[in-house]
Amino acid sequence: MTNLKRLYIKSGMKKNIPEFMVTDHSSDLKSCINKVERLSNCIEIANLINSELSIGKLLSNVMTATQKVFLAESVSLLLVDEKTGDLTFQIALGEVGDDIKELYRLKKGQGIAGLVAETGMPLNLEDAYEHPNFSSEADRKTGYRTRAMLCVPLRIRGEIIGVIQVINKQTSPFVFTNEELEMLMTIGSSAAVAIDTARMHRIILQRETLERDLKLAREVQESFLPKDLPVIANYRFAAVNQPALEIGGDFYNFFKLPSDKLGIVLGDVSGKGISASLGMARLTSDLQYYTLVSPEPRDLLTSINKVLCDRAKRGMFVTLIYLLLDPQKNRLQIANAGHLPPVYCDQNGPRLLGDEGKKGPPLGILLDAEYHQETFNLAENASVTLFTDGVIEAKNTSAELFGLKRVLKVIKSRPNDPEAICRGITNAVDRFAATEGRTDDLTLLSFTIP
Repeated sequence: MTNLKRLYIKSGMKKNIPEFMVTDHSSDLKSCINKVERLSNCIEIANLINSELSIGKLLSNVMTATQKVFLAESVSLLLVDEKTGDLTFQIALGEVGDDIKELYRLKKGQGIAGLVAETGMPLNLEDAYEHPNFSSEADRKTGYRTRAMLCVPLRIRGEIIGVIQVINKQTSPFVFTNEELEMLMTIGSSAAVAIDTARMHRIILQRETLERDLKLAREVQESFLPKDLPVIANYRFAAVNQPALEIGGDFYNFFKLPSDKLGIVLGDVSGKGISASLGMARLTSDLQYYTLVSPEPRDLLTSINKVLCDRAKRGMFVTLIYLLLDPQKNRLQIANAGHLPPVYCDQNGPRLLGDEGKKGPPLGILLDAEYHQETFNLAENASVTLFTDGVIEAKNTSAELFGLKRVLKVIKSRPNDPEAICRGITNAVDRFAATEGRTDDLTLLSFTIP
């Protein structure tokens, strides 16, 4: 047999004499070869897809191979913007690919790509201009002429995350076949899974990075918190620092000063994570020096404010309250830089200590800011409690704040026991925000007067 012809026997005029009929199956063989080629191309692209977890490289590799396999002038891949729902060009290869990426984004339902993204139905168009949904705006802006087009959705778990377009077949008959549409749908299904996997991989890496940063931030924070509480005759001190899921810049410290005085500071560096922890660490070192250089609380805050303003970056600032305790006279001097006032509790009950009008702005914002100080005599068996906003701004499931009233209630129930005050407030906040969880550090410092 020649020319790939097959012989079939059919009954003729004579019963025992066969008559031969020739049938040409070369077109079937050609179709079979084409299917094998398409399958091979799909496998090749699938291998590219499965070999890359970087979403940028993944998309570039897939679309470069797709353009080659389909002998197309241009190809593009658009993904749905999760915030706006718009389709945005991630990859656009071809003569005007760069122009398209810069000029164009689509609403769902807009143009051919928007229609496919909205309906989930793939399209094979011999002439895109004949489709009522086609928009020629991109052609007008770039000078390109769109003719034949394939467009398929990228779908994962029933959700459309983007579309792939293949435009203008470069070989006769210059249109795409339905078999090629099916092939592109297969590629699109694999690409959608790969994109989803790459996104999840990126999220995992980001989470691991965040966990490392949080661990480092916590280590920095702990290393600069005092390891021991002050020992002063008849005075009792207690302090708590509980980190939240996002490490903040909360800190407290004690500074031994001349004449047996004690500097007490509690504050909150703006921001989260490692930057806040490093800011807190540096500020603690500054305070160690300036508490000796500037003995008066107002002068201390003025000096620290100038230092922070000189090196302020990215809007970082600090709320801080500084107390200068003279144990021999049971006297307390206070200077406040935008922080919550302390709670003083004596036989008359708990109340805020300090004049709101004497409070200065947070440190690191205004170079010429003025700070004031106030002096108070402390009664016997009284207590002073400092805390950060992580205490009063803790929220429950109804988005209700823990608030100052609950703090005062806890202190009133145990007015002269610093350990019980810190423990009581911490437990109350944890119960209050148990479901939602705290998003800010919780820092407390309390002491009682003999």
